[in-house]
Amino acid sequence: MSDNESETEVKKVNLKKGKLLKEAEKYKESLEKRGVIYISRVPPFMKPNKARTMFEHYGEVTRLFLQEEDSLVRQRRKESGGNGSKQFSEGWVEFADKKIAKQVAESLNNTAIGGKKGDFYHDDIWNLKYLKKFKWDYLTEKFAYEKRVKENKLKVAMMQAKRSNAEIVEQIERTNVQRHVEERKRKRDETSDAPKPQSDQQQQDNIEKAKRSFRQQRAIGHEYGEQLYKAQPALLNKVFAKNQKEAE
Repeated sequence: MSDNESETEVKKVNLKKGKLLKEAEKYKESLEKRGVIYISRVPPFMKPNKARTMFEHYGEVTRLFLQEEDSLVRQRRKESGGNGSKQFSEGWVEFADKKIAKQVAESLNNTAIGGKKGDFYHDDIWNLKYLKKFKWDYLTEKFAYEKRVKENKLKVAMMQAKRSNAEIVEQIERTNVQRHVEERKRKRDETSDAPKPQSDQQQQDNIEKAKRSFRQQRAIGHEYGEQLYKAQPALLNKVFAKNQKEAE
């Protein structure tokens, strides 16, 4: 490649970079001119496309975002017999010109939406506020922060649930172990209290022990007692001789 060709390539690259820089600066200037309106209350059943169409009557709308209502609110409404379709709670509208955005917010706030008579939103009221020096990047940062907070809360809730489940499981296992120990103790006590089977000889000995026994006294004159109390002939002669003398 010659020097002339290389210089030409360098010029093309520089021209392209310059063009991109000019476009970036132009886009940055357009961002500085933009203004944002806050919708504090979105009319029931109003969808983003409908809102964009209504605001585009007043000026160029660059971006629009409607925040969906909380799922719990929708669930409660559905359970109470209300409409279960998706609704929106709040929103933001970005106009290409901040002056137009400010004029729209000041002129439409607290006024009827209007439109054709019999239109679904005819009698509803706009609730608008112009956000001074508010950039759309703040909104994305806000949603990113809320998402992180929600994720952190969810993690904390899951950790608490796991901890509670672990405590419950541990308590159940401890209860089962205690019940098992008490059951074994009860069976062991029942086994020790039950009478053991006896043999025939043991049963006979128990019957003999159960019989009543009385202490027997020896009869008088038994064995040596008969000799002890037997009357002697000499003693009898003396007794009878004495009785004859007294009779004379």
